Amino acid sequence: MFKPLQYDSGKALKVQLAISQTIYKGDALVWASGYLAAAGATDTDVRFVALKDVTTDGSSHTECLVIPVEGVRFEADTDTAVASSYLGTYADLATVSTINPDATSYDAFYIDEWVGTSAVSKVVRGHFVHALE
Repeated sequence: MFKPLQYDSGKALKVQLAISQTIYKGDALVWASGYLAAAGATDTDVRFVALKDVTTDGSSHTECLVIPVEGVRFEADTDTAVASSYLGTYADLATVSTINPDATSYDAFYIDEWVGTSAVSKVVRGHFVHALE
């Protein structure tokens, strides 16, 4: 789960989701043909994080309360225990709600802090990176 930590005040907005989406609070979202969709492991341009759970059906678009990621610091779950060597590095998404600090092919998230104990904790802090800018 991606949890906004600071600079998120007043930024929440509603955006329509693509059809056939199951989105959970804290999921990373990307643009897909004018609608938001769950981000995948190879996505490099996460633009929003969901603030609530939403499921769309196969025929209509549903609004979802989201927060734009620009200028917002996040606490993020990882798919492996965090090592001190991950600080100051980029990581790929592992899933729609976690990062893989061992993977650096797509560099979607910048890690600047870990939460808890090194080599035990699976939570980091940082921000999303926009590869297209």
